[in-house]
Amino acid sequence: MHDGTTPLPPVPTLLIRPHPSRSEGPTGYLFRLAEANFMNLRDLEEIGIAFNPEALLQQQLLPHPQLYQELHQQVGYVAQLQQEHPGIWNRQHARFCPYCLGEDPRWRLGWEVLHFDACHKHGVWLIDQCSSCGEHLTWQRDNLLRCNCGADLRQEIPEDAPPASILLGEVLEQILHRQDIRYQQGYPFNEMTVAQVQSLLRYLGAYLDPAAGLKPLKIADAGSMAVSWAISSLAAEMLVFWPEKFHQTLDVLQNTGGKHRMSLKAVFKDAYQYLFKGGLRGGIYEPVRYAFFQWMAHDWKGSLAKRNQRLPNSILEDIFENVQWITGKAAAERLGISMARLRYLIRSGQLDGQESFSTRGRHFLMVRKDQLAQVEEDLAGEITMTKAMEILGLGKVRMRRILKLLFPSARRVNDQQHLPWCISSTEVYQLAELGEELPRTYSVDDDEVSLADVLHYWQWNADEIVSLVEEVKAGTLVLTKTLIGKAGISRWVFKRKDLIQWRATMQTDRVNWITIPELAEVLGVKQQVAYWLTQNEYIPAQKIGNQKHQGSRVRKVDVDRFLRQHIFGTEIADRIGRSPRKAMLMLKAVSIYPLRGTSIEACRQLVYTRSEALDQFIDKHSVGDLTKWHDTVKRRDKAWQRIIYENGTPVPDPSHFQLEPR
Repeated sequence: MHDGTTPLPPVPTLLIRPHPSRSEGPTGYLFRLAEANFMNLRDLEEIGIAFNPEALLQQQLLPHPQLYQELHQQVGYVAQLQQEHPGIWNRQHARFCPYCLGEDPRWRLGWEVLHFDACHKHGVWLIDQCSSCGEHLTWQRDNLLRCNCGADLRQEIPEDAPPASILLGEVLEQILHRQDIRYQQGYPFNEMTVAQVQSLLRYLGAYLDPAAGLKPLKIADAGSMAVSWAISSLAAEMLVFWPEKFHQTLDVLQNTGGKHRMSLKAVFKDAYQYLFKGGLRGGIYEPVRYAFFQWMAHDWKGSLAKRNQRLPNSILEDIFENVQWITGKAAAERLGISMARLRYLIRSGQLDGQESFSTRGRHFLMVRKDQLAQVEEDLAGEITMTKAMEILGLGKVRMRRILKLLFPSARRVNDQQHLPWCISSTEVYQLAELGEELPRTYSVDDDEVSLADVLHYWQWNADEIVSLVEEVKAGTLVLTKTLIGKAGISRWVFKRKDLIQWRATMQTDRVNWITIPELAEVLGVKQQVAYWLTQNEYIPAQKIGNQKHQGSRVRKVDVDRFLRQHIFGTEIADRIGRSPRKAMLMLKAVSIYPLRGTSIEACRQLVYTRSEALDQFIDKHSVGDLTKWHDTVKRRDKAWQRIIYENGTPVPDPSHFQLEPR
């Protein structure tokens, strides 16, 4: 019996009252409830039935809170999401997984959220279009499990989704149900809400799309799968493979700018500003900003001014400290080379560079800073001809004349005719240091003469200067002191009488020269090889007379110098017991290459410059039987003896020309 003081419980309006489930979406449940009572969603709205705990309790659509407390909490949580975050819901389109719908005929909570495009349970894309009639599914149809055309939605066949989109769907569902996120290898989603995740997805999938328009966040029909999957799949790839894919996307955007001068505004529009003053300005998006700063420091090829007001000062200082792209001028100054040679290093692939130009035609060159160390190491063993002139105290004209005679290993940059010279710094400094231990003086005595005066007043030719240097190196000509105020070899001081006597004893007649055919016989090569060596100035040759077809000749001292500084590939092959071709391939594997000429025609025989690396290679691979190599040396000695005898000169000691194996 009821007394009049206690209010009567409300009488439920609906006859059939199924309870919602914890995994069910709000609209999907109300649709199922309306269909059970032969009504539609509009009818439920008119009688005041909504998806919230109060309304559902009033209609006895929820069990008592003490019986199912978790269900009440879930309904309250979803109702709060609907009220506080109306923008996260897909109100226009209904999407589903046919496999899930076949297992349990309830509409899942995740299906009703924007950018929830893949079923992680079955690994397929969700469907929002009937394959029978081609119409998009809406919430105004008559049956939850059927299209308006009558087709059973559970019979639809979905397409497989990519792994990244599947993982993203799993993360979204775990956030929706307030579960611990099991996937932790990519982006840190901890403590993020569904609304925050969706903002991140739209930023990554729409703002960073190279094909995005002027206002990428203004997404028309964002709830349809045709639009949504492109955004979510691009974002999912970046989030799962974070931050590598994010950096790769930034690279693509940067490289689509062409060769016009790049600025952050021109390349990213408002995408970088959006990180600080837009929808991603909160602390929850700090990983995005940090990854963006990382990319700017290592991969941004454009200019960056410290007056940039959109970036915090602390961030700017960090970027400038760790930046990996610097201006070409700064790189050239660090390497100590010209801008022309820097551009050649970029064209030849030895250094990464990015060149752009402004609308006014000004050029801006940026290069990778982290590659400069390797380039510096490659250039450390070589100096330019200008630097060698400074060290040795020689003038430009004199240096050009004696360069290849004095330093046979000198070469043009990448063997290109018009590029600068590269000279071994070790050879230059070793020569400049001769006489370092001798007394130093400000002036020379009357019976002395400095090499600086010889170069200036005595008018010696290049052969005489080179011969003088070699005699000093061999100890035949003795230095007395060095002259203060001069550099390198120009400071050498000799006894005037000794220098005059040495010059007088230099042989200049026929017995001191051999012809090119005789050179080929001495070297044990074909005449084409001998001519190639002289034409490319590895062995200096002098024309005989001014008439054509009179031939050329070479000095024996130059031949001797060549044999001391070079070795034929056949000799190396004999030393290591391999064929010449096999020896060439083995040397190539350790970056030891034969001589190259300035002409198109190649030498018909491999010739290598003797170096420490080559000596180590020969010692490492040398075999015990050196019969072939000794035969080569003996044939060369016999050729020398015959030619010298025919020229009317006593036969010298063969050991003078023999090269001992190193």
